[in-house]
Amino acid sequence: MARRIEVSPFDRAYEGVLEYIEAHGLKPGDRLPSERDLCVALDVSRTTLRSALAQLSVVHVVECHPGSGSFVCPPRPTTHLDDLSGFSEIVRKAGEVPRSSVLSSEVVACPDKIAPRLGLMPGDPVFKLRRVRGVEREAVCVEAAYVAAAGCPGIEDIDFARESLTQALEARFGKAVAHTTLTVSVARATDEEAGLLGIAPRALVFSERELRADASFAPVEYCESVYVPERFGVVCTTVFKTPDGGEGFPGEEVEPHVERL
Repeated sequence: MARRIEVSPFDRAYEGVLEYIEAHGLKPGDRLPSERDLCVALDVSRTTLRSALAQLSVVHVVECHPGSGSFVCPPRPTTHLDDLSGFSEIVRKAGEVPRSSVLSSEVVACPDKIAPRLGLMPGDPVFKLRRVRGVEREAVCVEAAYVAAAGCPGIEDIDFARESLTQALEARFGKAVAHTTLTVSVARATDEEAGLLGIAPRALVFSERELRADASFAPVEYCESVYVPERFGVVCTTVFKTPDGGEGFPGEEVEPHVERL
């Protein structure tokens, strides 16, 4: 028999609001019930509810307007740390249209810090693609991607404002991505990044480092990106492992834990 797991008031409020939105089919722009009604429905205090709403606002689920109420936010593109999808595919999954503005597209000498990641020697020819990625007309990230030029003749002539780099590597050069190593940290935008993204200088951003490899773990692409947190989400799904190698705890029913950054 599964052992009962106690749920904290905060979690009850947080998950309760999410369940209410789903159960009632609320759409972006729809207004949630009043705080008083939600407190009664979820059996939590107003302080707890406001804490949950504030966290839901941080992760772009609701918008809270003092005096007017709380409203459902439009969905934003979100990258899952265990997903191999590229930026364009992630944006399309959210029902939006991806945009790219190419800052540079050229074969250069591989920088010292990039060479080991791609299994190259410093100075080897590498294709460098630098773009501003966006959703509709809103800039979301500044991205610099590196690919070994030797196995991709003519890659610098492709129009990557219109074509996906991930798809081009697979379709044109037979380099399909099967594995990815992704690191996400918090950093501050440089003056150049801030100008390209339309944010304040030194604003907090997601800094992402990604190495994409083929089925044999040979490097395909290395990418460094800076994202505006309010415009692009990051999700990590973790299933806890038990000492015996199973998932969860023996005799218990445990749901995967989701961290929203």
